Amino acid sequence: MPYLGTILYMVIIFALLYFLIIRPQKKRQKAQQDMMAGMQVGDHAVTIGGLHGEIAEINETANTITLDCEGIVLVFDRRAIARTEKTDPHGSKAANDVMSDAAEKQSKNAEANQQHPSEDDQNVEMYDDSVDSSDDLDK
Repeated sequence: MPYLGTILYMVIIFALLYFLIIRPQKKRQKAQQDMMAGMQVGDHAVTIGGLHGEIAEINETANTITLDCEGIVLVFDRRAIARTEKTDPHGSKAANDVMSDAAEKQSKNAEANQQHPSEDDQNVEMYDDSVDSSDDLDK
């Protein structure tokens, strides 16, 4: 009976490890395998290094993918692809909407920064007004 607590403690630790580490890792691995299996020529792909391009060729025997990055053709190992996005054959309106939304947010942020300068900018302006540079040059 004194070992029952120890055994129960070890079972609880194993269950925690399974649900916090092993199970999420298996889900990520399954999602990665599904993405690899679903890749097609013409899909947009992003490598683990951050390079964006369109899949131009998939070589199953060599396990490589050829990406066309705006006219530059590069060959990568399939495992170097971090994520892919399916392209719409009729022109991807969703992708254009995402890009325009990002540009709109960026322009709004720029306008907000121009209308409301940060405290650092105000401090610099105060400092500039309080210092007379001609006094320093005379000395």
